[in-house]
Amino acid sequence: MNLFKFLLIVLAAMLASTIFFPLAAQSPAETLGGHWNVTLRHLELGEMRTSLDFRFSNDSDFKASSHQKAVKNLVGGFKAGSAKLFSKKTMLRTGAFVNLTAGKASLADGKILLSGMLDLVVTPAFQCQGVVEGGRLTIPLVNAKGKTIGVIEGVRADNRGPMDDYSSIVTDLLAAYEARIYNRKVLETKAWKKFERKIKNTGEQAVDDLDLVFGFHSYAKKLPFTHKSLFRTEQPNAGAAQIKQRFAFRAGQVSLEEKTPETVVLRIKSFHCPGRDVDSVMQIVLAKNYQNLIVDIRGNSGGSLEGGITLAKYLVPEETSTGVYLTQKWFNQHPTPPSAAELSTMPAFNKADVLEFLKELDDNGFVVLKARPGMQQFRGKVFLLTDQRSASACEPLTWNFKHSGRVTIVGEPTAGAMLSASSYPLRSGFTAVIPNADYYTPDGSRLDQVGVKPNIQVKSEEALQYVLEQLIEQK
Repeated sequence: MNLFKFLLIVLAAMLASTIFFPLAAQSPAETLGGHWNVTLRHLELGEMRTSLDFRFSNDSDFKASSHQKAVKNLVGGFKAGSAKLFSKKTMLRTGAFVNLTAGKASLADGKILLSGMLDLVVTPAFQCQGVVEGGRLTIPLVNAKGKTIGVIEGVRADNRGPMDDYSSIVTDLLAAYEARIYNRKVLETKAWKKFERKIKNTGEQAVDDLDLVFGFHSYAKKLPFTHKSLFRTEQPNAGAAQIKQRFAFRAGQVSLEEKTPETVVLRIKSFHCPGRDVDSVMQIVLAKNYQNLIVDIRGNSGGSLEGGITLAKYLVPEETSTGVYLTQKWFNQHPTPPSAAELSTMPAFNKADVLEFLKELDDNGFVVLKARPGMQQFRGKVFLLTDQRSASACEPLTWNFKHSGRVTIVGEPTAGAMLSASSYPLRSGFTAVIPNADYYTPDGSRLDQVGVKPNIQVKSEEALQYVLEQLIEQK
């Protein structure tokens, strides 16, 4: 046998051993160590591409993290350097948005099993367990309460460059705001110009989806409007699906609690409730002839139109304009919101349907809402409990009840998060949530980032007891 044939035989034997026994010659460190491209699928964060670098100190102990310039790119070198020196938070010490610490890896049944403490940028650290099988990494995300919140999946990769053309995604994002924001004057403010500069810089520096998404949400906090978001999903028609989910009805949002034979509390957790649920409880209120109705919307983040419109018909004595939503289409033709006289002549929207509402906004550039009295009216005293989490659909209701003189508002000012927003697709699976309509009260006031002050301001947790002891008993 010559040397050439001998080498061929040896090479064939080596290839066979790696095909039929791929892990036999590799330790957990050899199999898992190195660079992996992964997708983080999270119930709240969406589906974002990032990478994990696994670093072993021995054959089984490891640490892993996404790229370690993320915090520096977000807050700047000085703040990031100070955080590394003085902070105890894992993210700030490592500079990475995703960290897996106290990692352990072992070989079992041809698989690599791994465990460790997973620290995501927006959630407390929790214990996780994963597996490498068939060249694929899978780490289910089950938080400390036992709730499945997502999964990390990926494969080994050599490429360490940007995972997408993030500058082009930012260009799409800014163009979507230009076309869809409720009033282009917002884009002339110093706050917007500063945001625009920072998000462009983020697009140029971003390495993964986390850089772009967390950069957006960090810089957007100081914009002069609410209802803005950026997320990524691999599902088709994500924007339409999000709108449908955002306004979908939920069970158990409306309940009654009798305090005395004369007084009842109507608790509305959110306005993701059909009108029939509000009708059902109000029929009980009327049948039992309660004299005091306490409507509790503390912690209510809003929802659809139907629940609030249904409640209003039991409490308003006459048809009343409750305000107007205005889009860019309106402001491109009118420098100011409509006057009270103009508002009275504009056609009112009369369908408790979110999709019809959005269609009318697009078609007309405005939607006028009116509260109309129903056939049955509650004639007793009415109190509305609010707090700083009473938002969106709660706020026109609160403002109009307060100014009608029919309802006494007790508690804390509302959230000041009152706009209409829709989702708009960008490239690479990204979706932007953009406020496309501003809301104005009948007297021309804005509620977004302002809120509604109660008639009587007390701490949220004391509001119910205050009404029961100070208002009802004294009256």
